Amino acid sequence: KFENKSKAEVEANLRSVFKDQQERIAKALELPEGVEVVLCPSGSDAEYITVAMARALQPDPNQKIVNVVTQLKEIGAGSSVASGGEYFSTHAPLVGRIPDGKTKLDGFEGVEEISIPARERDGTVIDATTVAAKTAADARKEGHYTIVHGVFGGKTGLRDSEMPGSEGAGLESMGVVDACQGRFSLEELHSWLAKDSVVLFTGSKFFQAPPFCGAAFIPPRMAAELKKARLPPANMFTGLSEFFTDMELSDCFSSWAPALSSSSVQNVGLALRWEAGLVGMEALSPIADSDRVKAVEKWASQVTDLVTSKPELDPWCVERSIVSIRISKGNGEWLSMKELRDVYRYLSKDVSSVVSDVASPDELKALSVCCSLGQPVDVSETHAILRIALGSESLASYLDDPEKTLKEDEMAVEKLAAIAKYFSSLQESDL
Repeated sequence: KFENKSKAEVEANLRSVFKDQQERIAKALELPEGVEVVLCPSGSDAEYITVAMARALQPDPNQKIVNVVTQLKEIGAGSSVASGGEYFSTHAPLVGRIPDGKTKLDGFEGVEEISIPARERDGTVIDATTVAAKTAADARKEGHYTIVHGVFGGKTGLRDSEMPGSEGAGLESMGVVDACQGRFSLEELHSWLAKDSVVLFTGSKFFQAPPFCGAAFIPPRMAAELKKARLPPANMFTGLSEFFTDMELSDCFSSWAPALSSSSVQNVGLALRWEAGLVGMEALSPIADSDRVKAVEKWASQVTDLVTSKPELDPWCVERSIVSIRISKGNGEWLSMKELRDVYRYLSKDVSSVVSDVASPDELKALSVCCSLGQPVDVSETHAILRIALGSESLASYLDDPEKTLKEDEMAVEKLAAIAKYFSSLQESDL
């Protein structure tokens, strides 16, 4: 559809592809009638759309927007920055490098972001829902429009206790559910949309698409209000056009289309990434949601038992399809973030040669296997964690052959335990 085509043909074909992908995403997630799908370069970039929507919906276009974000350090690194209308990278998807010294998108003035950490420094979970609600209430007393986030699964799977809804279908305030991990039931997803929450989603976490593959789901009542709403300020489209064209937007944004013309640039890469994400989504679609939920629960229990069986490892946090593991130093302390970066590197290599004269045959076998785990997360001043996470491909495999899939996880646990046992020797090597 894109090779050896004219610019006009690429644009026409890409518009058709995006429309098809929006419909397939809606079908795979059984989105209720009237929910609209916006395709976004990433979950963090989706934050710009919510701010622009708020600017269009709020009663006073000059009213300050206070954007309350939860689970700082467990959400995407760029999400809190983008929520304040600022760039989180040196480059934007459709224009390339951002001029040096420019920090805020054009048109995104008057937006304040307030972040609430996921945890205290000792790793204790913060009641982000309560803190966010109070912060938003204080902002509304001062006459500000509020956007309040709830996170349904951060990097360790941690979930806020309540997902915020929108008031007046977004005319009074906006609730945003960060479900970018994709680790939710369809019933949960539909319940958020019923509260007029905007739901942020990616195909690149649970559904294992390449990175930079996001979406935003617009609830029906809010979509209806957007169709009637005034346009955001003209200069806001200058900022948005660095990330979006009209092709990725849905029907309720039709009045925005002339200001986000796709004639000069097309995001073909986003279409390719979403095609990969839809493979995982559509593979699981025929499986009943209840069966998926039960399988995840059973898998998590079995992997937790595997981790618990190793004295070097501790299943510090288990949240649905993510098992977060801290690794012992053997002296009552745990490996730090810096040290786990080394562990993460050792996991992807055959490191058996370093300890070939002291390790057992089983340990050498485990150390020779290349494993892929979730990257380290800094969760406490005393330790960081690595994650064994179930994705759509591994869930499909587990549903088909639980024993075979669990064997792969068992090997990852064996390698982690062996790395922990011989960590000093590995660090002294030149690997």
